[in-house]
Amino acid sequence: MTATATSSAATTQQDLSSTSAVRRLSTGDRGMDLCIPRSSRPGLGSAREMSEKDRLWPGRVRRTGREQLRTWGLDILCEPVELCLSELVTNAMRYGRGPVVGVRLYRTASCLVIEVTDGSPDRPVLSAAGPYEESGRGLALVAAIAESWGVSDDGTCTWCRLSVPEEQL
Repeated sequence: MTATATSSAATTQQDLSSTSAVRRLSTGDRGMDLCIPRSSRPGLGSAREMSEKDRLWPGRVRRTGREQLRTWGLDILCEPVELCLSELVTNAMRYGRGPVVGVRLYRTASCLVIEVTDGSPDRPVLSAAGPYEESGRGLALVAAIAESWGVSDDGTCTWCRLSVPEEQL
């Protein structure tokens, strides 16, 4: 699979791993904007089934997010941002309906915003997983870590906002 990467300066080939490519719509001072192809076919089997390729994407996106934060000099936010990226991308890969998952990470004057689109109008629900359940805590973790979170009116985009420490402004 070939992916095209564009930035404000030039168009280049970009790989996030040796086996899969992603279209990097933009990166740099403005932020990170990724378009990830899904290999799982929505609507077949359990909504929780993910292909082996799709299981690799949350880790790749975490690493790319970490690189972006380092570009901005915001290493202090790596752990919370990586966790939010991982949980939101995993949910999008697992429950999304579209052929791609979009991931945006950008900085405003006082915060970082993560947006993940998945093509599904089904709104995610914050649930309380039982002590013996192996999943169901991701969105609760995002809610606990982020300053705020929500879902677009059409249900296709889940977002969260994290404050930038005052000394980093």
